Amino acid sequence: MDEVNFYWTILVALVSAGWIVITFIRDRIAQSLASSSALTSRLMEYDRLCIENPEVQKYISQHSNQAENYFRSKQVLDEDVFYKAKTLVYSQLNLFDEILSTSSKSSNSWAFLRPAELVEKTDWDEYIREKLRHPLYRSILLHEKHIYGASLREFWTSNQALIESKQADPFIW
Repeated sequence: MDEVNFYWTILVALVSAGWIVITFIRDRIAQSLASSSALTSRLMEYDRLCIENPEVQKYISQHSNQAENYFRSKQVLDEDVFYKAKTLVYSQLNLFDEILSTSSKSSNSWAFLRPAELVEKTDWDEYIREKLRHPLYRSILLHEKHIYGASLREFWTSNQALIESKQADPFIW
């Protein structure tokens, strides 16, 4: 009789362990979906701001050939659209930081221990590098990178030479 109880105890322990693993995986997937939904909402909000403020996009495009120091000169302090553009860039840099941070937490290895991949990291890396070519973005990252998370700062540091090797395209804004 003791041997039967022992086997039932092992069986119950194995089923319980399986249930714990399944619950853990389900919770990680739910967490990934929530993060993905939050990123999508932020992307939509950014797009809405761009559509509602075409003068900001125009300003960013027209100033894509300036030096980074231009955006730290007294000359820009009199331009109201500069403040809108800088606010939009801050918003996009925060979004990039969130995307990079979220994607660094996901992985294909040991996938059941980490959230599922939310973004196509290589595509986002290329997109972010392209956007960071603009001198306003570079000016902020050169002088104010401390206000962003480690993911964006690390991305900037490891890609800075590549980003600065090409000029910004004025037509991508």
